[in-house]
Amino acid sequence: KQWYQRRVRGTDKNVIPPRLSLTAEKLTRQGAFLLQTHEYFIIWVGRNVSDIFVNSLYNAASASDLPDIQNGLEPFDNSISTMVHDLISLCAKVRDAPYTLISVREDSRFGTLFLQHLVEDRSDGQISYYEFLQKVQQQVG
Repeated sequence: KQWYQRRVRGTDKNVIPPRLSLTAEKLTRQGAFLLQTHEYFIIWVGRNVSDIFVNSLYNAASASDLPDIQNGLEPFDNSISTMVHDLISLCAKVRDAPYTLISVREDSRFGTLFLQHLVEDRSDGQISYYEFLQKVQQQVG
């Protein structure tokens, strides 16, 4: 599993950005993150991500206007959309296998699709962040 954070300005479309450790502490509500699993590319969209980013990538006014989960990603004629599509294409070439692309909002019930892959949040004898969230959800609801 790999996940990437890329800044919009000053990036080379032919270079995969450095991988980040798979931990929840790296996530920010102001960001969007791409995670690559064996079957999926998952874009996790933070609830406070820039409206410009959301509009450029999803043609929506803000993150709260996005569906809980979205399959695929329509290309739009702007630099942010092009950069994200170039990154996904480059990662797909490296892996050379079919994939499904999905986007999930941080505050949706599908946000855990992303969080469950944060395996490095687990340490010996402790539950992972995802397992902790599941436990809290069971106790609340």
